[in-house]
Amino acid sequence: MTSDQSLRANRWGVLGIIMLGTFMAVLDSSIVNVALPHMMSTFGVDREQIEWVATGFMLTSAVVMPFVGWLTSRINYKVLYLGSLTVFTLASALCAMSWSYESLIAARVLQAMGGGAIQPIGMSIVAELFEPRERGRALGIWGMGIMAGPAIGPTLGGYLTDAYSWRTIFSVNLPVGVLTLLAGMIVMRPLRAQGEKQAFDLYGYIFLSMALIAGLTALSNGQTKGWDSDYIHICEAITVVGAVMFIAVEMAVDQPILDLRLFLIRNYLLSNLLAIFRAIGLFGSVFLFPIFLQNLMGYTPVEAGLWMLPGALAVGVTMPVAGWLADRYPPAALTSVGCLLVGTSLLVFGLMDPLSEWPMLVLPQITRGAGLALMMAPLMAASLNAVPRREMPMASSFLNVFQNVGGSLGIALLNTFVTNSIHVHAIRIGETIPVESQAFAVRLGYRVLPMVARHEPGLVAHAQSKVIFAAAQGISQRAQVLGFNNGFVLAGLILLSAIPLCFLLKPAAHHVEEDEKAAGTVAAEFLAD
Repeated sequence: MTSDQSLRANRWGVLGIIMLGTFMAVLDSSIVNVALPHMMSTFGVDREQIEWVATGFMLTSAVVMPFVGWLTSRINYKVLYLGSLTVFTLASALCAMSWSYESLIAARVLQAMGGGAIQPIGMSIVAELFEPRERGRALGIWGMGIMAGPAIGPTLGGYLTDAYSWRTIFSVNLPVGVLTLLAGMIVMRPLRAQGEKQAFDLYGYIFLSMALIAGLTALSNGQTKGWDSDYIHICEAITVVGAVMFIAVEMAVDQPILDLRLFLIRNYLLSNLLAIFRAIGLFGSVFLFPIFLQNLMGYTPVEAGLWMLPGALAVGVTMPVAGWLADRYPPAALTSVGCLLVGTSLLVFGLMDPLSEWPMLVLPQITRGAGLALMMAPLMAASLNAVPRREMPMASSFLNVFQNVGGSLGIALLNTFVTNSIHVHAIRIGETIPVESQAFAVRLGYRVLPMVARHEPGLVAHAQSKVIFAAAQGISQRAQVLGFNNGFVLAGLILLSAIPLCFLLKPAAHHVEEDEKAAGTVAAEFLAD
């Protein structure tokens, strides 16, 4: 094997280590949801309290990501990545051994500190190691972990919780984490980010954290607390104040935590905006689809997760292909096709009903997976190829922040829209059914008596009351189906509306030639014995 072949083999080995760590971190953001009821029983807490197991992880990850960009100017990538992976693995063990509700929340926050750093560090290492003409393929392979994690999480979490215990959803990270750490120590070499060490922008970071924490809290609790509640309005006010003050500080300081001039680069700005649309397509549909399968089609959590596997497999197969295409074709063409595929698949999901056969459940997932891959790899490559190398750690950190915000925004938007649509459809359907008619009661009464006895065995009422009960059950189910259909259609229209933004992406990167020369030198230093 020549030295060049050896260099490339090692480089791809590093990529595999980074992808595995990223997959673990992303997986843990979704794997816990199905286990929350079991945690409630273990610790004797209510639903609002146990939600902080998921919310605390999300908020901490969002706050850690911007901090990572600054840390890379102080600590080399190998130490930072393996250190974050160590924190994540040890915190997973603490989660599995948690002895109280408070200890579980503390361990989840610690786990998010490691997991939130893994994703932007991984993206930065890929950008440093691979030349611009190879970055699309490399980012496509790395992105498999990001895209597959949310789809596999509910399935794996449901199986482990039902077959063993909710604690196994955390302990399963231990062997994988240890093996990844050992491989990283052997394969990876010290690598430093380009540029001088920067002073820490404390005030900018504080105001940014205020905006992220308050904004994400409002998005995740708006439906339960009420969008018009004082709690949500206070969160919204803090978000606005934090965002305005953050922008003011960043424009005034010499060494900001986020150089706002990055958003003057067209491809970087568009990539961040389109990352929000992509996150709505990914997280919004992943949020709605399993609920539809379980609540309206009657599948168990594990069965619903198995139905979602085709989408994860489609992403796994198409991400490397999308990365290869990203190195050869303009990002505008690829991302517009991706938006079209994802949007169309979501519109098709809007035709589902409780009796839908497997083609309606599987084929749109495959289409959506291919579309998401075509959106992700070209966007990441176009974004990182457009910024100067010294700005890559900061740029990659905020790309991940925008994706997390987009995911929370998508879930909150679709959840609220579906809930309101269900209420509207229930009222409209109810108005068309003449349950007060004696003839209606007589015609339907004999058919519903067995169902009423089965669902409400203690109910003693006249025939018309029983018919009204049965009609209400039917109205509720039909309204839920239509509400979910509307939610999928809304998500599809949002994705299709992003196509004009895709056409604005420039075909050529700004710093390709400069980066190609530097990347070869950096890769050689990183992988040299």
